[in-house]
Order: sequence, then C-alpha cells, then structure tokens
Amino acid sequence: MPLKSLGDQATTYRVRFCIGLLAVCILGPLAARDSTRALSTMYNAPALWLPEDMPVRKQYDDFSKLFQGQDVLMIGWDDAKIGSEEVDAAAEALLPLTQATPDRPAHLAGVSSGQRVYDVLTSPPTSFSDRATRARLKGSLIGEDGEQTIVLATFTEHGNLNRQDVLAEVRQIVSDSIGVPEDEIYTAGPPTDGALVDAEAQGSIDRFTLPSVIVGALICVFCLRSIVLTAIIIVVAVIGQGMSLAMVLYSGIEMNAILIVLPPLVFVLTASAGIHLCNYYRDAMCSDPNIDPTAATRQAMQAGILPCWLAATTTIIGLGSLGLVRLVPVSAFGFIAAGSVFGTLLLLLLLLPGAMQWHGKRHRAKHRAALAKARKSETSETEDDPLPVEKWRSQIGHAWEAFAAQFMRYPIIVVTFFTIITAIAASGLPQLTTSVNIPRMFPENSRIRTDYAWFEEHIGPTINAEVVVQFPPDSMPDSIDRFRLVRDVDDHLRSTDLVGGVFSARSFLPSPPSKKSRSIRSTVLEANIRKQLEDPDSPLQDAGYIAIDNQGNQLWRISFRFPFDEAIDYRTEFQRVQAEVIPILEEAGEGISPQFTGGVPMTTESQDVLLQDLFRSFLAAFGIVAIIMMLLLRSFLGGLVAMFPNLFPTITLFGTMGLLETPLDIGSVMTASVALGIAVDGTIHFLTKFQNQSRKGKGRTEASLAALHKCGPAMWQTTAVCAISPLVYGLSDFQPTQRFAFMMFGLLLAALIGDVLLLPALLASPLGRFLTPKTAQSKANADNISSVTR
Repeated sequence: MPLKSLGDQATTYRVRFCIGLLAVCILGPLAARDSTRALSTMYNAPALWLPEDMPVRKQYDDFSKLFQGQDVLMIGWDDAKIGSEEVDAAAEALLPLTQATPDRPAHLAGVSSGQRVYDVLTSPPTSFSDRATRARLKGSLIGEDGEQTIVLATFTEHGNLNRQDVLAEVRQIVSDSIGVPEDEIYTAGPPTDGALVDAEAQGSIDRFTLPSVIVGALICVFCLRSIVLTAIIIVVAVIGQGMSLAMVLYSGIEMNAILIVLPPLVFVLTASAGIHLCNYYRDAMCSDPNIDPTAATRQAMQAGILPCWLAATTTIIGLGSLGLVRLVPVSAFGFIAAGSVFGTLLLLLLLLPGAMQWHGKRHRAKHRAALAKARKSETSETEDDPLPVEKWRSQIGHAWEAFAAQFMRYPIIVVTFFTIITAIAASGLPQLTTSVNIPRMFPENSRIRTDYAWFEEHIGPTINAEVVVQFPPDSMPDSIDRFRLVRDVDDHLRSTDLVGGVFSARSFLPSPPSKKSRSIRSTVLEANIRKQLEDPDSPLQDAGYIAIDNQGNQLWRISFRFPFDEAIDYRTEFQRVQAEVIPILEEAGEGISPQFTGGVPMTTESQDVLLQDLFRSFLAAFGIVAIIMMLLLRSFLGGLVAMFPNLFPTITLFGTMGLLETPLDIGSVMTASVALGIAVDGTIHFLTKFQNQSRKGKGRTEASLAALHKCGPAMWQTTAVCAISPLVYGLSDFQPTQRFAFMMFGLLLAALIGDVLLLPALLASPLGRFLTPKTAQSKANADNISSVTR
C-alpha cells in the first residue's frame, strides 16, 4: 500500500488530534466528577474481600447474621472503672444513637458496658459474688487489675456504612458526657479499624496525587524538552487516573485500600508509553535536522507503533492476570487497570502525532535561528548539525554506550553474576508471606496502634476469633448437657497459652452440678440454669450467645482473643486451638461439630488466598508474555532467554523480601504481575532496535550498542518519570500506599538494570544467537567486542 503524501498525512494527524481533543473534552469532566464520586464510596472490610462462595466466607456471613457481633466498637478511657458513674453516663449518652429519627436511621444496634454486665451477673437470678464476677469478665470486659472496664457499641448496617462520621460522633458524645478530651478516648474493633483505613486511604489520594503529577510533569519536561509533548502525556495520564477511579464506580465496587493505587499506576504506565513514542519521534528529528515534521512524525509512528502495542499488550496481560486472584478488590484492580492502559494508549495515539507536528515546526524555527546566530559568530555549525537542544541526547546516548560496553567485554561473567543474584533471591520466595492485618497498615506511633496498645495493656487481647458449637436437634437434647460441653471448651480455652478474653454462656451462668449429684441444692441449681438457658428474656439470651439456624441446629458461641503481636503466627496458634477443641467435641457425641470463624481465620484465609493466587497469576502472566516474546523473536529458546531480564526484577525484589521476612501487604501484592508487564516494555523496545540493526549486517555486540544508543534515553526517562513520581506516595503514613511507592521504585530500577546491563550481556554472550534474527547476515553471530573497544 503506497504511503500517503506528506500533505495528506498531515491532514490525517490533524483530524486524529481533533478527535482526541474531543475525547479529552468529554472524558475530562467525567473523570473529574465520577472519580470524586468513586472516592466517596470508600469502604474497607477485608473480611468481605473473599468470594461469597468460599466456605470460610459463608461461615462468617452466617455467623454475622445469627449473632450480629462483628461490628462491635470497644470504647475505653483511663478512669473507666467498675463502680464509676462515668461508665454508665457514657453508655446512657450513646443510647440516642440506637433510635431512628426522621432525618436518619439508627446508627447503633445496642450499647452495653462492662459495668452493665457486671450488674447483671451480681443480681438475681445469677447473684454471683463480686470476686467471681470480676474473674469471669477478666480479659474481655474487665482488665487484669479487676477494675478497668469498657463501653461497647454495636453498629447497625447504616452506621457501619457511615462509620467515619459515626465514630467521630461517638467520640464526641463520650467526651462530652464524662468530661475527658477526645484524644484520651480509646477505641478498637472493626468499626474503628475500617474508619481509619477509609480515612487514610482517601487521604493518600487527596494529599499526594497532585504532587506526584507535578513531579512527573517536571521530570517529563526535563527529559523531552517540550512543554507541548509533556502536556499531552500528562493530560492523558491524568484523565486515565480519573477514569480508572470512575470505572470503579461504574462497576459497582466500593472503593478500598487496594484500589487507591490505581491512579499512580495508570499515570506511570501512560507516561511510559508516551515517552517511548516521543523518543521515536526525537530519533527521527535527530537523524536529519532538516526533516519535515510530518515525515518525522510518520517515521516515529511507523517505528514505534508495533513495539508500543506489544509493550502495552504485555502490561495488560500482567495486569489482567490479577483477575485470577479470588480477592475481589485485587481482581477488580487487574481488570480496571488493564482497561485503563488500553484506553490511554489509544488516546495517546490520537493526540501525539498532531502534537509532534506542531512541536517539529517550532524546533525547525529554533534550529534555523541557531544556524543564523552561528554564521554571524563564524562557528563551525552547518545545516546538518543536530538541533542544539538535541545534543544532550546524543551525549547521554554515547555515555550509555560506553558504560554498557564495559560490561559487554565480559558477557559470561555478567550473565553468571546476575544468575547467582537471582538464584540467591529466589531461595527466599518460599518464605514469602502476606498480611492483611489492619493495625500493621499504620506506623508504630499511629492512633490505631496507640489505641490497640491501650486495650492490650488495660483490658486484654484484641485479635478476635470465634468457636461456634453446633448441636443438631437430635443430638444431646438436654440443654444442661450442652452447657456442660460449652463450659468445658470455655475452660480449655482459658487455660490455653496466648488465648484470652474468653466469653460465652459460661460467663453468664454458674457451673452446673455433677451428673451424679442428687442433692436438693443441685436440683435447684440445675432448674435455675435450665430456666435461663430456655427463657428468651434471660440475660444470657439477650447477650446473643445462643442462636438457632435455618436447619434447626442450636449454635453456642464462644468468643476468644489473641494478643496483638507481630511476632505471633496467628495461623499456627489458631490451628493449635482447633486441634485442641475438635477432640473435645468429637468425644461428646455424633453430629456435634465446631465452626471456626471471626477475625483471625478470615485474615489468615485472605492471606493464603492472596499468596496462592499471586503465584498463580504471575505464572499465567509469565507464560503468556513468554509466548509473545517467542512469536516476536520467532524462536522458542530465544523467548525463554529474553524473559530472564524480565524475571530478574521481580524475583530479586520479592525473594529478598522473603529472605528478610518482610510480608507483602495489600499495597505491594499487585506489583509482581505489574512489574513483569512494565519490565517487558524496555525489553521489547530494545530487542526491536537490536533486530533492526542485526538485519543491517551488524554483529551482536555492535547491534546491541546501537540499540542501547537509541533506546537508552527512553529507558532512563521512563524509569525517572515512572519511578520517581510515585515515590511521592512514599511520604504517606499509610503503609500499603507507602509500600507500593517503594516497591514500584525498586522494581523499575531493577528493570532498568536488567535491560541496560543484563540484556546487552546476554546478547553478547553465546545465548545471544537465540535472540538474533534468522535473516541476519552471518557476521551478526560473531562477537566483535574487540573491534568496538579498540
């Protein structure tokens, strides 16, 4: 197909630019409006990130519906003591929030306190002694000193959806009712965890998005030396950021801490594609200072369109592979980010050619002005000299070439060195762990850590877990026998190391007499216990520790807690509890079974799913990208060899985290598949140039250096923009956002090292013959390092 004339081509680029400009005018307001709406839906509930059909999630949902005890807020302050009027005053002050008004539904489902439970247990019909009551509530509602207590507030569904405002209101009400400053009111539990994560996640976007964009724009201007080209890239990247958030809204998913890293990721991926395209245009301009801007633009698009699409495809595959992760926010992240990358690349291809034409005309005028000035000063510049503004690019290119040439003199040593480093790091991959623990998302001196430390010190352990003993209708029909079994499990948990805060029907009732006892006292005691177990208005029934499911099974709830300590392996400790409880129930009778749920099993299951699916998605992305590389190089072995520089960043960084026992959190877990896609970008551009040079008859070393000379500027420019601009998010106190910024910086820097040092060394080594085109001249397989370095 014959090429269009330059005039027709210029018209085509102008039309595309107008279409792109129209798209910007339409998408810009949408992105601004709907990204704000998406952020307003911020709601973090890690327990709800697991798929609804998973057994552990189903048990959790069933438990929450039957017992309604997961959204409980614990409220404490230093002078909250048993017998203190302040405790009752605070609880009474919160009661209005349990009532609906014409303006709003009820925010709280109920309010209680350690004092109220103490009063119930010391009054008829239980009439426990003061000492016995304090012992029963110790570690759950009363501290180890037997005096410190807390207020409990159970959130309604509406209150939980508005938990930031409700939590602030609760703090204010309690502060006003007891005369204690708000910063001395301590809270813990799922509502406060979620509210703080919501606030910090949204704050990360509000505080750091604009500075990150400004830093990226400044670096881009420095690299491209063009305000016009930079403006196009930044505008498209910003629209991509906004539309990625808007897509969260359109998909019906609530915004959360995982999805907040979408904007910086889309920004850097868009900037990377734009910088590579602009560098193809710069190459065309530098090759002939008198070239027509339209011709330079056409050369740039012809040279860059295929590698840019291939690079975008590999990035999309890397992101799309996250769709294999069963955690809903992670899979949504992958699909939305992949769609955003595709959309921003289309927009860049519409806008950049027109901007390149306009930029070329201005730079030709600058070049002519420089030539005229040179003639007046009688310097040696000629019309064939490069544009003065482009000379620095040539100098940097030669610097890259000289730097890489030193390593290419000893290719086998370099490849061996990188292989050893990768192998050592890979040994840490089996030790890699994940964490979705909310307090760990904040620094040591954060409010949530301070509050949890207060409850750990003054009340007891805070990490919740549940055992639900299920009694079929025909199993152990006597309620007293069922209570005896639950009491045994309760007592066993209380004697278990690292377990505290045990609370169950055992906390409300005296121990039943032995079955062998036939005294009048025993008979009366049994009758009293049976009445409270069966009376729907008894304090035990009101407390919600016994329920009936849809199948008619009676469920007895036993709550317990682990201390918050990063050194504790909760999975191991929870499995130990399971191993000790299950035999007790198996011996009790057929059909009696336990269900284990609560915060600990949900967290550990989420971590397991995250790690397993991360590995699976990475393997899927690696396999597909490797096939693309094989097709590009038309060589099976060549595709595998070319993947080594792309595996190096991911394996090195993640393996090192395993060796250092640093867990992956929700901010860094996506970066493995993302890093693979980004790392392949530079490799594809480099190999495309290398193959073009090889087909011209150059040897592998000479072709590698020529490719590096051409691709080097784009590589370090994309790394500078894409690694440094998100680094602004590293200033956040929110650990997932901070970790994402540092992980992206490390991965992109390692990817640059792999493409600049490892890939040229591979090409110069005997393995390079697998990466050389079959149609290249025979001397393309010869190593002529000596001729280059002479």
